Amino acid sequence: MEEKKYHYDAFISYRHKELDKFVAENLHRQLEAFRMPGSVAKKRKGYKNQIERVFRDKEELPLTSDLNDPIMNALENSDWLIVICSPRLRESVWCKKEIETFVKLHGREHVLAVLIEGEPEESFPEELLFRKETITNPDGSVEEIKIPIEPLAADVRGKDKKEVLKLMKVEILRILAAMFHMNFDELRQRHKEQKQKQKMMILTLVATVCLLFA
Repeated sequence: MEEKKYHYDAFISYRHKELDKFVAENLHRQLEAFRMPGSVAKKRKGYKNQIERVFRDKEELPLTSDLNDPIMNALENSDWLIVICSPRLRESVWCKKEIETFVKLHGREHVLAVLIEGEPEESFPEELLFRKETITNPDGSVEEIKIPIEPLAADVRGKDKKEVLKLMKVEILRILAAMFHMNFDELRQRHKEQKQKQKMMILTLVATVCLLFA
């Protein structure tokens, strides 16, 4: 029987180590739980306002394995690739293959990075820091050169997991802004206003209940 293929808003690539996995799991959950602020959604009728499905592989295959069918299908049918970046990522041939494959299929401009530990130069894979270009020299020889690029990245580096989650609440909006083709500052402001409105509604409800019992 032919395997059912799904469309994914994003594919999360990460090392299956403690912190990397922790960030990937929470990012996955928060992306799918996100709801666009009503004031913004009204202006975006006809445009995508919600993340419906995210792919996160729960297994990391051996370094000698090729991308299997479910992974290839997910990469082919994902709009964005989100790479969880730590010094451990650069050691993974598996993650390298996922990044290279996605770039070939969809282009580098649809790759986003989440920095969770270390400095960019030691945590970002080479595939995100450079693009290769073939040039012809004056003598006619052909040479492949690396051109430095700066990937769009969210920074959630914290001293512990609690701080990482706190930073993620804001930095996830940077990822979402790119996915929805929006301005980050506007989305952050509208999201903040929505949260304040929700808090006010809760406080009003609690005050009303207290008055009734009083």
